[in-house]
Amino acid sequence: MSDLQIALGAIGILVVGGVYVFNWWQERRLRQRLERAFDGDRDDVLLKRADDKPGSGAPRIEPRLSAEAENGSAERDEIDGQDAATDVEEADPLLEFSAIIQSKKPYSAAALQELRSKIAVFGKPVRILLWDAATQSWYNAGHGGADAGCNRLLALVQLVDRGGPIHAAQLTGFCDAVQSWAEVQDAIVESADPASALQTASELDALCGELDVAIGLNVVAPEGSAFPGEQVAAAADEAGFELEADGRFYRRDDSGRTLFTMENHDPEPFAADRLATLQTPGMTLLLEVPHVANGEAALEEMARVSQMLAEALGGFVVDDNRVPLQAAGIDRIKTQLAGIQEAMAANEIMAGSPRAQRLFA
Repeated sequence: MSDLQIALGAIGILVVGGVYVFNWWQERRLRQRLERAFDGDRDDVLLKRADDKPGSGAPRIEPRLSAEAENGSAERDEIDGQDAATDVEEADPLLEFSAIIQSKKPYSAAALQELRSKIAVFGKPVRILLWDAATQSWYNAGHGGADAGCNRLLALVQLVDRGGPIHAAQLTGFCDAVQSWAEVQDAIVESADPASALQTASELDALCGELDVAIGLNVVAPEGSAFPGEQVAAAADEAGFELEADGRFYRRDDSGRTLFTMENHDPEPFAADRLATLQTPGMTLLLEVPHVANGEAALEEMARVSQMLAEALGGFVVDDNRVPLQAAGIDRIKTQLAGIQEAMAANEIMAGSPRAQRLFA
């Protein structure tokens, strides 16, 4: 081996070693920065969850008759099958990273608005909860003058949504924003452990990837023809749909919660001012499994409504391969759907609950 080859080999080893050391140093620097921001040795006793380790969900199931994968607390009583710890005015220890900010003097409305502005720029949903000493409970900030007088609050950032898990840079930014605001307010910050939150976010995102399933049924026109837009709208209205600004028809239950939607097969969305000229080869009715509490009943209703639309428009209900809908296929999907919702419940994410609505938004 020549001297040149030896020298090049030595240089290569030094480069690789240098990259490794640099990456280790960056990771250590990030961890120290997070711990400085929130004193990572202290736990938020209000929000600590013992042995809460998501990530044990069932393997991903994709119903195929005409189903498709999509995109891919303080109160412990379960009410009407909803999961605990998901009241809109309670922090969710599974879903949110929290920081308690305690001051000796009340926060002004302007200061609260400044905090909201500071933490709202990191790409994940955030909330501010204020402590009501009279009722010994938390409530959402945003009541104007009623917020004045509070000197204890929770700043919360959501760890996971359909956009994926929160990243280290996002969480660091949130931590820095909270800390800098608290320093101006002469306040003390306590929080959950940021490093653990990042791990939880990764695990929860992996679980959601397995559970984020949608089921679709297609209503199509006969080969070579199309449905007129106005006839589609009339049939949809008769079936209980409402057309909304996003170009989709929504079918809701008696409480106003979405059961399933209907969208155009063509890229053009449905719009009230263009229905007179619109022609479509078909529509897809879509049921998002995590969003619906009683998925089996919603699936049966979607199948019934699909058939109703097909009869009104002179079309057919088919799967993605244009195979006509069969009762046996619906039964298979129903079984798979039940398995998905059971896996959600096993991981404290009840289908249709506020927690599920936020996770899969």
